[in-house]
Amino acid sequence: MEPAARTVVAVTGATGFVGQWILRHLTEAGYQVRALTRRAQSSETVTWIPGSLEDEAALETLIEGADAVIHCAGAIKARSRDEFFDINAGGTRRLAGLASAKVKPPRFILLSSIAAREPQLSSYAASKRAAEQVLRAFTPRLPVVILRPPAVYGPGDMETLRIFKLVEQGLFIAPLSEGKVSLIHADDLARAVVRALQAGDIPAAPVEFDDGKPGGYTWPEIAQTAGAAVGKTPRIVRLPGFALYMIGALGSLASVLTRSPSVVSFEKMREFLHPDWVAAGAGAEGFKPLWDIEKGFTDAVKWYASRGLLKSNREVDLSP
Repeated sequence: MEPAARTVVAVTGATGFVGQWILRHLTEAGYQVRALTRRAQSSETVTWIPGSLEDEAALETLIEGADAVIHCAGAIKARSRDEFFDINAGGTRRLAGLASAKVKPPRFILLSSIAAREPQLSSYAASKRAAEQVLRAFTPRLPVVILRPPAVYGPGDMETLRIFKLVEQGLFIAPLSEGKVSLIHADDLARAVVRALQAGDIPAAPVEFDDGKPGGYTWPEIAQTAGAAVGKTPRIVRLPGFALYMIGALGSLASVLTRSPSVVSFEKMREFLHPDWVAAGAGAEGFKPLWDIEKGFTDAVKWYASRGLLKSNREVDLSP
């Protein structure tokens, strides 16, 4: 691609947890960045385009003359399966259709999820796989890069905060069954996205990547590292599948009653109980992670503590 200073990159989902990290790396690298937003924003380094994934006029403005599109907007929680599909697959279809119609279609980078590997487990996973399939329908005219990160954590993530809060109280909930998961710090994820923007080759298959830990992590390893970051030694409570499903069912019921989507759901427990969320394959071209789990968790905890969300105030060298 052209040098960063002459490259226009259009971004969706830029105001979210991951999107903000991607935006930071793009602007620091000198790219000309346009970003979609539902709410008024101000920035000297980003051109904000008011609108949403349902607004085709706004999407046209967003991608006009763009050399690349980074599509990281999506739903991680929704009130129904249809809502997951409308946002994750429908939004991708709309944006990709407009991009592929350009005289010179931009490189299209989709931030999917490792959950797309197992679409039978949940509506979320199925909608992420559907988004990938939608995008593939526009190739080869549209140069498509599909990235499948594992669980993402880091400063700004309010979902992972729940885990650290529990650890601060001396508890860590894990399945009774064994399983392994890969992780990645949001800073590393953003750098992987920028590398995908710069890579010479377009990968033929979805790219899975992580923080470089071979074979991923066990739940006790995650619990121990989270405890060290918070300054506690949590008691690991291993729950059988039926107990976790009951917790998930209560979360789903509360979501229905309050008409507010929740990450804690019956389907999410199916994902939680899956034994293998370890990233596979060669990884992202030219990408080398900087954050291991120890420094990464400590970095996240210090951010939470600095905002009064956790009590930890440990002084640790966080140079990646």
